[in-house]
Amino acid sequence: MATLLLDDQPLVILPQLAVAIGLNESIVVQQLHYWLEKSENVHDGYKWIYNTYEDWREQFPFWSESTIRRIITKLEKIGIIVSANFNRSRIDKTKWYRIDYDKLAEFTSSNQDEQTTDQNDVSTVQNEQMTDEIDSPSGQNEQSICSNWTDEALNLNRPIPENTTEITTEKKEEVEEDARAHSFREIIQFVEQNGFGTVGSYIGEKIVSWVDDTSEELVLEALKIAVENGAKTWKYVETILRDWFEKGYRTVDQVRAAQLAFREQQLKKRSASSSSGDGRKTRKPVRTEIVPDWLKMDYSQPEDDDFDIEQARRELEERLKKYKDNPDG
Repeated sequence: MATLLLDDQPLVILPQLAVAIGLNESIVVQQLHYWLEKSENVHDGYKWIYNTYEDWREQFPFWSESTIRRIITKLEKIGIIVSANFNRSRIDKTKWYRIDYDKLAEFTSSNQDEQTTDQNDVSTVQNEQMTDEIDSPSGQNEQSICSNWTDEALNLNRPIPENTTEITTEKKEEVEEDARAHSFREIIQFVEQNGFGTVGSYIGEKIVSWVDDTSEELVLEALKIAVENGAKTWKYVETILRDWFEKGYRTVDQVRAAQLAFREQQLKKRSASSSSGDGRKTRKPVRTEIVPDWLKMDYSQPEDDDFDIEQARRELEERLKKYKDNPDG
């Protein structure tokens, strides 16, 4: 692999690598290889680096974040880039990356085989053309016929180009990325317009991570619940999302069904403790369900009880003085 990847001069690539996996993809792989050579983070016997998409954006300022995300996703799908999460905190969604050099070798070798096959096909056709020209008494006319046949033979021997499929796939991915970017802007707009404050890069990256793990709709639903409960903090929103994620809720309908079941349970609990026919209150055993942590969190401001700090300090000093004067009493 040393003949295909450079250990210095980032963003310099070899044409053979670009032909094998694509120009944009080869730029990302070369840059990743460059940093892996310098990395001291070893997990499972491999070197890894970790980066947010914002960090990648700084290294590739000529691309948008959605383009970088699309390139990395493609490399992950074909197996050249392997991603994982080795963060100590479960909340930290920063991705770790390494290169599967065996998979990369497969792509480059298969591309070389295709090029060799094409060259052999062209040589065979050219040799047959020369033989026809020598054996043919008709000369110029049959040379023209043979030339036309050569063009057809080349077209038949070459694989059908996949440009249409690739273009269609890229267009579909671009549409999906545009929709994703629109949804992300909606979330950011909701956050900033409903009193959560300005979204910085750190919270922005967390929002993207939770959208990846759940969906745009669930993140927006969690934000709405936070507003309704008067808890306009990202900590509260993330607690809700974590609770949903651990319970396997992946759609807003699942969340609302769970909320409805919780309300019905509360109603049954209250009706079970109501008065019986003879006027005495009875309690019936009711199946209880653990209340989500985010319902227990208290974000109300503490009341001002006019606590006098100076008065408390004076009283403490008097007690200390009495203790010094009479330590036994």
